Amino acid sequence: MNLSWHTITFFGDSAITIPAACILALWLGLNRMWRPMLAWLLCFGTAMFIVVVSKLLFMGWDIAPPMLNFTGFSGHTASSSALYLSIALVLTQGCSRPRRSLVLALTALAVTAIGVSRLMIKVHSESEVLLGLLLGAGAAWAFSLSLHRSPPPWRHLLLPLGLAAALLMTGFDKPAPTQSFLQELAKNLSGRPEVYFRHEPL
Repeated sequence: MNLSWHTITFFGDSAITIPAACILALWLGLNRMWRPMLAWLLCFGTAMFIVVVSKLLFMGWDIAPPMLNFTGFSGHTASSSALYLSIALVLTQGCSRPRRSLVLALTALAVTAIGVSRLMIKVHSESEVLLGLLLGAGAAWAFSLSLHRSPPPWRHLLLPLGLAAALLMTGFDKPAPTQSFLQELAKNLSGRPEVYFRHEPL
């Protein structure tokens, strides 16, 4: 079971979500969906900026909401919910309401599973996962406001699918060292020799 949760959690790793977010932006641009492309870059970028700032504030200066066992938004949960919900919204444009609702519900279950995996492997608290889900879902909702037409034909999905497959085959199959990078950044910005760590056990 432990291996299964680690497999699920990898689908929220920045090694997958960041390249996939770029592929989505590229695909929107190639299909001349300029407004959605810019909206996606803004919404996803803002959500990830909030995640990074929340983590740096805690690691560098021990700044966090009280009584929440909070060390920063779950980046896996926020990025996966923003990415996968946005993809589902793009692909279900023009679909009937029941079909779109079903796809979005299944996608929401998938990103919730990624959030639960962060709890199961004991790297995040409930508040960090829940707030990550809300942040990512908010980014996807804001992105959806830019969608006003039917999606391009399915054949136009060959490019993003091909790029995604190529990325997975050329090294994007291991977790990105995001946490260690943020720890070093927090130490450099705060001037402290060590970062702050979680005060309460998970």
